[in-house]
Amino acid sequence: MATRQLAYDQSSNTYGKSYDVFLSFKSEDTGKNFTNHLSRALNQAGFRTFEGGDDNNESRREEEIKSELFKAIQDSKMCIIVFSQNYASSSWCLDQLVSILEYKMKFACMILPIFHHVDPSNLRKHKGSFGEALNRHEEKFKCERVDEKEYWEDKLKKWKDALSQAADLAGMVLENQHESTFIKKVINVISTRLSRPALYIASCSIGIHRRARPINSWVQDDGSNNSNIGILLVCGIGGIGKTTLAKFVYNLNFGYFEISCFLANIRETSKLPNGLIALQKQLLSILLKNEKVKISSVDEGIIKIRNALCYRKVLLVLDDVDEPDLVEAIFDMKDWFGFGSKIIVTTRHKSLLRPQLGHEVHEVGILYTVEANELFNFHAFGHENNQISKDYYKEYLEEVIEWCRGLPLALQVIGSSLAGKSKDVWRSAIGKLREIPTNKIVEKLRLSYELLEDDHDQNLFLHLCCFFVGMKKDFVVRILDKCDFYTLVGIQNLIDRSLVTIEFVNEITIHQVVRDMGRDIVRREATVDPGKRTRLWHHTDSYNVLTGKTGTERVQGMVLDMRMIKKYKCSRSLIPLKQSPIGFFTAWSSKVGNFSLQDHVRTDAFEKMHKLKFLQFNKVKVNGSYKNFPKGLRWLCWSGFPEECIPNEFPMGNVVSIDMRYSSLKQLWNGYKFLQYLEILDLSHSSELITTPDFSGLTNLEKLILEHCTKLINVHNTVGCLQKLMILNLKDCHKLKILPDSICELKCLETLNISGCSNIVYLPTELDKLTSLKELYADGISMINLEAQTWYSSLWAWAWKGRGPLLCPKIHFPKSLHVLNIAKCNLSPDAFNNVDLGIMTSLRWLDLGGNPIDELPDSIKNLTRLKTLNIAYCTKIKYLEGVPSNVTDVNADGCISLEKVGSCAKGHPVEGYLNCINLVEAEGVFKLEPLDSVDPQVLANKMGISNLETIMKSSMVSLVFGRAYDAERLRNEYPGHVQDDITSLFSLSPKKLPPQILYHRGVFSTFLPGESVPNWFSYKFTDAAEVYCTLPNNFNSHTTINGLSICFVYKCPEPYTNVGLYDGPAIWVRNQTKDLNWALYPAWFGLPQDDQTGIMWLSYWKVNNLFEQGDIIEVMGSPQFAEFKELGVKIFYIANDEQTENYDPFEDILRNDFSDEERTYYICT
Repeated sequence: MATRQLAYDQSSNTYGKSYDVFLSFKSEDTGKNFTNHLSRALNQAGFRTFEGGDDNNESRREEEIKSELFKAIQDSKMCIIVFSQNYASSSWCLDQLVSILEYKMKFACMILPIFHHVDPSNLRKHKGSFGEALNRHEEKFKCERVDEKEYWEDKLKKWKDALSQAADLAGMVLENQHESTFIKKVINVISTRLSRPALYIASCSIGIHRRARPINSWVQDDGSNNSNIGILLVCGIGGIGKTTLAKFVYNLNFGYFEISCFLANIRETSKLPNGLIALQKQLLSILLKNEKVKISSVDEGIIKIRNALCYRKVLLVLDDVDEPDLVEAIFDMKDWFGFGSKIIVTTRHKSLLRPQLGHEVHEVGILYTVEANELFNFHAFGHENNQISKDYYKEYLEEVIEWCRGLPLALQVIGSSLAGKSKDVWRSAIGKLREIPTNKIVEKLRLSYELLEDDHDQNLFLHLCCFFVGMKKDFVVRILDKCDFYTLVGIQNLIDRSLVTIEFVNEITIHQVVRDMGRDIVRREATVDPGKRTRLWHHTDSYNVLTGKTGTERVQGMVLDMRMIKKYKCSRSLIPLKQSPIGFFTAWSSKVGNFSLQDHVRTDAFEKMHKLKFLQFNKVKVNGSYKNFPKGLRWLCWSGFPEECIPNEFPMGNVVSIDMRYSSLKQLWNGYKFLQYLEILDLSHSSELITTPDFSGLTNLEKLILEHCTKLINVHNTVGCLQKLMILNLKDCHKLKILPDSICELKCLETLNISGCSNIVYLPTELDKLTSLKELYADGISMINLEAQTWYSSLWAWAWKGRGPLLCPKIHFPKSLHVLNIAKCNLSPDAFNNVDLGIMTSLRWLDLGGNPIDELPDSIKNLTRLKTLNIAYCTKIKYLEGVPSNVTDVNADGCISLEKVGSCAKGHPVEGYLNCINLVEAEGVFKLEPLDSVDPQVLANKMGISNLETIMKSSMVSLVFGRAYDAERLRNEYPGHVQDDITSLFSLSPKKLPPQILYHRGVFSTFLPGESVPNWFSYKFTDAAEVYCTLPNNFNSHTTINGLSICFVYKCPEPYTNVGLYDGPAIWVRNQTKDLNWALYPAWFGLPQDDQTGIMWLSYWKVNNLFEQGDIIEVMGSPQFAEFKELGVKIFYIANDEQTENYDPFEDILRNDFSDEERTYYICT
C-alpha cells in the first residue's frame, strides 16, 4: 500500500475556502468523458469544484499560470489529480502538479491521485508514456537559448520529482471496472474526508514527518496482523510529542476507514464521575452518528459499542491512557471489528497491556539536533528565524538546546519564554535552568513520577536521578539491593514509564530534563534548608551543609567535588550544562595539594546523618575523629582520598563498595578487618600504594581493581582467601614482580589482567587450575633483564610444573578461556609454535599482535568459536593462512611483510590491513597484478585502453597502500623489535611499478599517468563544482545498463606518501531514485611521480541489473588529499536477452542487500 504523506498546518484551516475540490487533468484524455462525469457528480453531491484542465493553455505565460492556478489551489480544500496516459505530455498539467505538491508541503491540502488506466509505478520510474513524454520535453528544452538552459533543466527536474512523489501518494486506480461505479467510490471517499475536519496540530511541527513514519506505515499495513484489529502502543516520556504524532497520523488516515474516532485525554476523563461512561458515549455517538446516546452503565456501553461496530473497518485513537481496562475491553470485541481495523494507544506506560494481546510497541524518540535547533529557533525568534538574532545569542543557544536534549516540550516552553528577551535575561535564565527547571516542564514530567505504583519506585527513581546516572546497571543493582530495594523490578517499572533507559553499554540513562525534574522534587522537600533534604546532589548544597553543620537524619546521600567549589568561587558558575554524568571520576593528579581553611570539613558535621548510605567525595579533606561517623554507609566513593592509610575507627562494616581511585594511600589499613558486605574494592591509579592489606576478612569480595598502582610491589598472599573473587585487575603495576601462588586457589576468578606488568619475574605454575577463568590479559609482559627469567620461561615452568626440561614442551592455557591477549610479549617463533591453542575450544578473542612470529600455529584451526583475531604489527608474517572460517574480524594492521591473505580474507574489510605495504592479494577481497595479465580485448572494450604494449613498456606508476598517520603513537605502543619496523614503514616511498590492475568486488581499476579524460568517454566534466554528474536515463525498454566505465583524473600539488585508506581518492556511484550508494576507496592508489602532474584512474563497474528504467544515477569523484582535474563516464548497455560476460574473478558484491538504516556500501570494506 502506498504511503500517505499529507502535511497539516493550522494556518491552512479548510474553513472559508472558495472551492471544495480542485481537479487537475489532461483535457484531451479525460476532459470529455471520465473527468467530465466526475465533475458533474461532485457538483451534484454539493462539492464546489474548480476544473484545472489544460484546454488551450499551452501558450499562456508562466506568470498567469502561477497567479491563477496557485490561487485556485489555495482556495480548495482538496486536490484531485487524474493521471491519464498523456498527462505528462502537457507542461500545463505538470506545472499544476508541481504547484499542488509545493502547496501540500506547506499547508493542509488533501490530495487524491486517480490513476486512470495508468500504472503508478510508471510515474515513479518515469516509464511508459510518462517516460516518453519527459524525453520529448528534454529534447525540446535542448533547443532553448543557452542562457535559459539552467532554468529549463530545473523545471524538468521539478516535473520528474513531482511525478515520483505523486506515485507515492495513496490514491485510487481505475482498471477493469465500470467508470460509473468507480466514480461513486471516489465521491464516497471525498465525502468522508471533507465531512470531518482534521484535528488541530501546532503550526510548527518540526520533525513530525520523520517521527510519524513508522506509526503511519503500521496503520497502512493491512497484512501485518492476522486478527481483525491491530493495536499499537505509542509510548514515551511526557512532552515527547505522543499526542501530536497520533493526531498527525490520524489526520493522514481517517478518510481511509469506515469509522474514525480520536478519544483525547482519557486518563483525566476516566477519573471524573462516570468518566468511562462519558468516553463510551463519545465513541458510540461516532459509531452511530447520533449525538444523543444514552448509557446507564459501563457494561451496557460495552454491549452497545460491540453491536454498533458491525464488522466495519475502524481507526480508533485512545490518547493518554494509563489503565489497561478500556483497551482490553475493546480488544475483547475484536471479532466485531472489520478486517484492517487499527487502534493507536498513547501512553507513558510501555508495559500497559498484557503481552498476550499481541500488540506492538513504538517508543517515540527525541528530535534530531538539527530539528531541535529549528524548533527552538522558531519559538525564540519567530517565523522569520532571523539569522542576525541567532548570531547575537549564539553563545547561549547551544547550552539551552543541549539542556533540552531534543525534548519538544522543553524546546517550545524555553524558546517561547526567552523570545524577545535581552542577553542579560538569557544569561540569568540559563543559570536558573541549572538549578531549578521551568515549572511548566516539571509539572508535565512529574505526572509520570506520580503515576508510579508506590513509594518504592518513586524513591528508587530519585536515588537514580541524584547519584547513579551514567553508571553501570549491575553496579547500581548491587548497591541498592543492599539498601532494601528490589532494584531490578523497580528499574524495569521505571523503564516501562519511559523515565529510565538502559544504553547499549548497560548504563543507567535518564534524559537530562527528566533527571532535573527528579532533582527538583528533592529540592522542594526543603527549598531553604538543604540539610533537611533526603539527597544532596548539588556540590554547593553539600558544601554548605557540611561547613555549616546543618545536616539532619533525613540525609541519605551526598555528593561533593571540591574542584567544583573552587570553580564556583572563581566564576560563580558551579555546574557546567554539559557536565558528563560520570565526570565525578575524571582523572586528576593524586597529589592533593594545599587546602585553604574553608576547604576542610570536620567529621562532627556528619554526626546527625544517621541514615547516610551514599557518599561521593572528590578531593575532600576531612579533619577529626571518625568515631561518630555514619555507620550505615553502603557506597563509599572517595576519589583522591588524602590520607596514607584509612583510620582504624572509620566505620566500614556495612560498606558494599569502596572506591578510592587516585588516592594518596600507601596502605589501605593496618592489620585485619572483617568487612562481610564488601564486594568491590577499587584503588586504581593510587600511585603511592605499596602493598595490599590482609584480605582474609573480605570473604565476599568479588572485584579487586589495582590498575595503574605504579609503586605496588606486593600482593598479600591472603588473596587466595577471596573465594568469591571474579575480577583481579593488576594492569600497569610496573613494579610488581611476583604473583602469589595462592592466586591459583581462586575458583571463581573469571578475569585476570596483568597487562603491562613488565617487571614480573614469577607467575604461579598452576594457573591452569583456574577452571573458571574466561579472560586473561597478559600483553606487554616481555623479557626482563635476565634472559632466563622471561615470561616465556615462567609459562614453561607453569606448563611443566617442575618436571624438568623437556624438548619443545607445549604451553597450555586454561581451557575455559574466552579471551586471550598475549600481544607484545616478545614470543619468538620457536616459543610460539609450542603454544597449544587448540585446547581452548571456547576461545572467541585472540590477540597476538606485536610478536616476532612468522606464521600462525596449526592448532589455531581447532578454534571453532573464534570470532576476532588480532595480529597487528607481527612484522615477520608473509602469508596468512589457516584462519578458521568462523573468524569474522581480522586485524593485520602493520604486518609489513604480509604479501597474501588466503581464503580467510573473504568477508573481512580491507581496513583490517592498513599499513600492510606489501600486501597484493586478499583472496575474495582485492588483488593487484600486472596490467598485461588482463585480456587486452577486455581492457579495450571496458576501459578504452588499446595501446597496452606501449603503456607497459613506457610507463611506471607510483602506488601506495593505505597507511595510518600516528607513527609516534604506534612506536610508543609496541616493543623495541617492532619500533624499527614502524619507523621504516613511515619513511618508505611509494612503490614504483609497471602499470597494475586492481580488482575489487565488482570493480577493477588501473592507475596511469594522464592529464585529461580520453575522448573515448561519452561524458566529461572539468569543473570541480560539477563533480556530481547525473547520467541520462533515456535508454530504451529493451536494454539495461550493465556497466559503467569511469575515468577520474587528479593531481597532487605536494608529495604525499602516508595517506590513510579513507583519505585517498574515491569514486561514489549513487542510484538517486532508490537512495542507494556505492563508494570505492581503493586499497592501492596511484601518486604522480616527480615529473608528472596528473594521475588517471580508470575503473570499470559491473552493475548488472542494479539500475532500472528511469533511475537517476549520479557519479562523483572525490580527490580527498589531492586536487580534482576531470571526470569522465561511459555507459554500457546490454539487450535484455543477452548474456553478460564474466571477467571479474570475485563475487559481485555490488549486489549486496541494503538495510533500512545502511544505504551506503563501501566496496573496500
